[in-house]
Amino acid sequence: MIKITNKILLLLSLLVITVSAFAASEAEYGKLTKAWTLHADGSQEFRCSKELTLLTPIAIHKLYGESFIVYNPEYQELKINSSYTKQKDGTIVKTPDNAFVEVLPGFAADAPAYNKLKEMVVVHTGLEPDATIYLDYTIITKPGYYPALDIDEKLQETSPVKEYSVMISVPEDKAIQYQLYGSNAQASEVTQNGAKEISWTLKNIPAGSRNAFMPENGNDIPRLAATTYSSLKEALSTLGKRFNESMDYESKTFAQYITEQAANDQEKLEIIHNHVVNNLGYSGVAPDNTGYTIRDVDNVLREAYGTYAEKTQLLNTMLNAAGIKAEVVTLYPGTLNTGICGLKPMKKMFVKTSLNGEDQYLSAVSMTTAPLSNRGELDKLYNMNGEELPVAATPVIIKETKEVTIDTSNANNGYVICKLPPLATGVDRWNMSALNSSRTSLFEIPSMINEEVIYIIKPSGGLRLKTPVKQKVISKSFGKITNTVTPKGDVIEVVRTIELNKQQFSPAEYKDLRMLINEWNDPNNRVLLFSDK
Repeated sequence: MIKITNKILLLLSLLVITVSAFAASEAEYGKLTKAWTLHADGSQEFRCSKELTLLTPIAIHKLYGESFIVYNPEYQELKINSSYTKQKDGTIVKTPDNAFVEVLPGFAADAPAYNKLKEMVVVHTGLEPDATIYLDYTIITKPGYYPALDIDEKLQETSPVKEYSVMISVPEDKAIQYQLYGSNAQASEVTQNGAKEISWTLKNIPAGSRNAFMPENGNDIPRLAATTYSSLKEALSTLGKRFNESMDYESKTFAQYITEQAANDQEKLEIIHNHVVNNLGYSGVAPDNTGYTIRDVDNVLREAYGTYAEKTQLLNTMLNAAGIKAEVVTLYPGTLNTGICGLKPMKKMFVKTSLNGEDQYLSAVSMTTAPLSNRGELDKLYNMNGEELPVAATPVIIKETKEVTIDTSNANNGYVICKLPPLATGVDRWNMSALNSSRTSLFEIPSMINEEVIYIIKPSGGLRLKTPVKQKVISKSFGKITNTVTPKGDVIEVVRTIELNKQQFSPAEYKDLRMLINEWNDPNNRVLLFSDK
């Protein structure tokens, strides 16, 4: 009887494990292959092949019913090598011709200069649970469209991948730099037929985490960075030359015209910044979708829209024309070895200027000054000469005073509860009211912070404080929380502070961080009790 019971328990355990595994994934990649080839004439090829098994109706109807391929037909040719579905019983359903639908990419809809871009929508047919999608395609790029072979690929998908193969091929006399992050897979390098081939095979890559507060730079995610640029300096110099080739006479003249009544440089800066951000449309066309080319800034100004790079260059040009020294700077993930990075891993561009001895980093698509110092070493900042610019890590500092008046109008049995209102900024805005009890990955908060909120409570109608007068302090190695209640004459002063002096927390540190955050959010620490007796 004991043996039978043990077998039943074992079977139930296996069932739970199986159900859990499938419940966690809507689909699964059997094989996923990506290959980049640089030819001797400068032309390039990118080939992608995938085998994706759909496990649930959600995967069929919402997640993977279509595949999307963006390319520029003026410089690139798309070849569909094969596309079909293998159903559960082995039946092959070939993708019909009318299931290949060519559309304008959504991000280029309001950018006439980029309306030549195309997005091939492959509508997969014959789908059912346990069917497998097979898609294999190649994008062939003409020589000169891309300045170099430049790769930055995150090797993780929204569903698990059993086998992920990546390969790079360049002429044997062409130098290439590469690095694989977040994986122990070893590179295999061979030279044959005049080409040098580097390849990796990664096994059993889990689906990308859906947890909140994941690291912005994707720490620990498998990621391949490779380039034939000799250095980041060469890559940024290539982009800088394209900036400098822009026609800018109208832009300079216009900058001087709209700022001629400004009282000082700060006012000039605000006028120009507002014009570029709010009076010009923003097109989300990525730099690699344009071959890292930019339109003349005069055209950007005249046509009143631009990509991130184009609006950044216009902002830079106009500020300098108005007599404000400025330069374009670029932001890269601090997790990467930027010594072997090209242009593809670039996160953002800003215009750096300095007024009254204070550096400002201006976004061309937002009026908010970029708080680069709040991330510190998590990112790296470079000018267009490839020189790293130091950015000291500093916390967001918030100091706010709120007055709250209470009376007996809301009394209940002689008692009045005073609720301390939350802030519209700081930790209250992070939406951390419900955090998981444990964490298996890095937890990243939006910024380091030093926050102090002073509440001045003004009771009337003879109300007397019943909440104990006290100070509560909880300290950890990375920060602390205080909550102080102090009567001061006719008012009650409540001071709440929270300090967090680091931005990333390991799973081991998460428990203490969660305790601090929960203490800050605890509703019991945000109420005072008064009595009219």
